[in-house]
Amino acid sequence: MIIVLEKTVNDKQLENIIKHLEDFGFAIHKSAGEEKVIIGAIGVQPNFDTRKLKILEGVEEVYRITDP
Repeated sequence: MIIVLEKTVNDKQLENIIKHLEDFGFAIHKSAGEEKVIIGAIGVQPNFDTRKLKILEGVEEVYRITDP
């Protein structure tokens, strides 16, 4: 799963998002570009509801890589 963060995401929001992902059982790969931060959530969670992430402050968009 790919999580695109808002340009204005702060460190506290980023830490919160990563903590939630780890609590859901995902391994994290963070990539910081010049304008945006993207998080790769690695792990098989076929019934995971992406709305659990979309509601977090700092999250712009969530993309599934594989279909459930």
